[in-house]
Amino acid sequence: MLGLKRGTVELVPHQTVWEEEATKTILLLKSILNDVAIDIQHVGSTAIKNICAKPIIDIAVGVDHFADLDNYLESLLNIGVYKSSGQPFDDIVLFSRDDDIGNRINNIQVVIYGSEQWNKHILFRDYMNAHTDKSAEYEKLKVTAAELFPNDVLSYSNYKSVFIADCIDEAKREKRG
Repeated sequence: MLGLKRGTVELVPHQTVWEEEATKTILLLKSILNDVAIDIQHVGSTAIKNICAKPIIDIAVGVDHFADLDNYLESLLNIGVYKSSGQPFDDIVLFSRDDDIGNRINNIQVVIYGSEQWNKHILFRDYMNAHTDKSAEYEKLKVTAAELFPNDVLSYSNYKSVFIADCIDEAKREKRG
């Protein structure tokens, strides 16, 4: 399963097709953003092995400058990737892609490569994949959040935020040795 009605929270078991879809999306984005994308990574829960997730592929695109994106907006729109109307963060430019029936299939976060935001995406994904006990704990938290907030993505995300921040802090400590 890939795609979810906007504004809803539904978790499905991990699917190997998510990695395949992420690779296709990354290659598609690279074909357009090759001049400005320093790195493009599959992040978020669909990049964490063996846990349930919303069937939406999250992609992080690392760039040097956000202003560079302006020259690519039309090309991105031509492949169905549009800049979100709401931009609530100073350090992230949000893009999305929907399927033919309007289900969200990608959340794309453009961030400054090497920034704290970039590092958080990578650290969390890698930490979860390296610590199956923590990823199992995270999965339980996600299930509870989905039950509590099936139609409120923001509350679903906020419910998980302390756990995610704690795991990122632990990952940073591990990296420092």
